[in-house]
Amino acid sequence: MMDNKMNRRGFFTTVAKIAGIAAIAPAALNAVFSSEANAQEKRRGSAPAAAGGGMPMVDPNDAVAKAVKYVEDFKKSAESKGNHCVTCGFYAKKEVKAGKEVGTCTIFAGKLVYANAWCASWNKKA
Repeated sequence: MMDNKMNRRGFFTTVAKIAGIAAIAPAALNAVFSSEANAQEKRRGSAPAAAGGGMPMVDPNDAVAKAVKYVEDFKKSAESKGNHCVTCGFYAKKEVKAGKEVGTCTIFAGKLVYANAWCASWNKKA
């Protein structure tokens, strides 16, 4: 007769596997969605810059933005826990648009994000 109880070693092995998957999943999703977005841009033949020479802002309805739960105001997401792009390691200040700081983000290649935005790929600045 099999014993259905999980022993201590089995429990910690399972927890370690889940933690490993949780750590790797955001990077894997980012790689998949970024390459798909780049391929779409190449097919369209569009340049990453918008009319007027500036980079476009990230559209919150974009597939990549939705995948990482991007919001333009971190205060509107309980998940942000007070974190926002300006405190993220992926963010680099670029300019000021309409009185708001914007910058580049490695998650959204070729597009700008608001300094006060947030997404689930937030990573503490070193």
